[in-house]
Amino acid sequence: MNRIPLLAGVAALALVAAMPAAAENVLRWANQGDALTLDPHSQNEGQTTTMMLQMYEPLIRRNAKLEKEPGLAVSWRAVEGNAWEFKLRTGVKFHDGSAFSADDVVFTFERAMAPTSDFRT
Repeated sequence: MNRIPLLAGVAALALVAAMPAAAENVLRWANQGDALTLDPHSQNEGQTTTMMLQMYEPLIRRNAKLEKEPGLAVSWRAVEGNAWEFKLRTGVKFHDGSAFSADDVVFTFERAMAPTSDFRT
């Protein structure tokens, strides 16, 4: 049996697999598993939360040193008891062009605390 054509075919397949994608706008996603949902308050589970952070921006995030840094909130402070004040970043728009406001933050917190949310605790 002549192995040269077989080896040439394997080498060609290896070269094709190693070549970068031809498209300019390529998103490659690698994770331990799949997100269970794209509803941000439905599941409090590792892979889903990781995926959500690719699409939704929090008020405050953590940097590589796990220090708090601004997200949608530019500043925050405790004002009294359990009450906090957040100054929101201006000029933020949703994908449909509508403006981001404090009402959106209130809606998100209320939805997260709803009985149907896995984030209610």
